[in-house]
Amino acid sequence: MTTIIAPVNFTDSSRNAARYAADMALAMQAELRLIHFVEIPVSTGEFPMNPYILEELQKSGAEGLSRLKDELIARTKGKVAISTDMEVGNVERQLEEFCKSRPPFVVIMGSPGPSLERVLRGSNLSVAIRRLRYPLIVVPDHSVFHQIKKIVLACDLEDIATGVPVSVSFLRHFQEIFGASFDLINITTGHQDHQQEAEAAFTFSSWKDRLQELYPEIHFVRSDKVEEGISDYLSQHPADLILVFPKKHNLLEFHKSHAKKIAHHSLVPIMSIHA
Repeated sequence: MTTIIAPVNFTDSSRNAARYAADMALAMQAELRLIHFVEIPVSTGEFPMNPYILEELQKSGAEGLSRLKDELIARTKGKVAISTDMEVGNVERQLEEFCKSRPPFVVIMGSPGPSLERVLRGSNLSVAIRRLRYPLIVVPDHSVFHQIKKIVLACDLEDIATGVPVSVSFLRHFQEIFGASFDLINITTGHQDHQQEAEAAFTFSSWKDRLQELYPEIHFVRSDKVEEGISDYLSQHPADLILVFPKKHNLLEFHKSHAKKIAHHSLVPIMSIHA
């Protein structure tokens, strides 16, 4: 059975992401695994951690998982198989290992506030995006799940030149389940001339060969700033999911300095997939 994993720490943003995950699991007929990581407080040799503190953290985590599971079972009318797990340690270090035990279709996490500022400034999400080798959906506060009909693939010229950096079968799965369609967008700023744009359009033919069954359309949007171009595009072409591709040599390269501003103007969840 298809599996969705939702790490939770019982903040409002993570609870909202868990609801999003439960609704997606219902739509996909998938199972949902809620995981809570009990982070051990920093201790020193002079003041070692009291075992009682860990026991209380574990007890609190178990109670929180139980309440959230009950809420989601009621929300989905018992139609989603929901399990809970608890691990001791940091989410950024152990999430990858946890996923290996049962590889998920997608991991879903919450982002505090209407932007990804904390994602790009050393939060657990930042590390998860950099390290996690599984598709990750970041859900902004107040974003709710609905049928994913339109997915925007935000690509830079390198992505277009080197070919589609994501499994075609993964995208096809979205298409089969939700009837999703895809738009490929590249924002042309003052740093890119018309020749570069023409070259990207030409090399896009390699994408068309591999994505033949998905029928993506490529759109070049001219704007002084990347985030403004994407925001303008989304205002004219509403989307249900934005797909970005983190680079191995940088967190989000093309998106690094822009992602928080992009998300600030939209409640659209952002999915990252490593090539």
